[in-house]
Amino acid sequence: MSIMLAMFFPCNEVCFMKISTISAARNNLSHLIHQLESEEPIHLTRYGKPVAVMMSESQYQALVSPSKSIHSAIVNWRAQLDEDSDAGLTSNELDAIRKESSGREFSWDE
Repeated sequence: MSIMLAMFFPCNEVCFMKISTISAARNNLSHLIHQLESEEPIHLTRYGKPVAVMMSESQYQALVSPSKSIHSAIVNWRAQLDEDSDAGLTSNELDAIRKESSGREFSWDE
């Protein structure tokens, strides 16, 4: 049996974490594995203190697989952003910034 814990961060965001004791996880392992396939990781506790995290294989691979390039990392990061989120600039905002900039004057001569 797992429980949900709401955590409040300084930026006024609320994050819900699934938490389970180790003994409850042992008794409900197959159920927790099914949950992991479609949900967020589950934090395991012993005597109320976090000791481990269970996550799906796809989440694990995303953590351990190295990015092939900085470009692919940026593309993956931008793909995860919502169009309405304030975590980054939208394509329209980037286009507006790029159009305003005329660049710098440069010469190879000293």
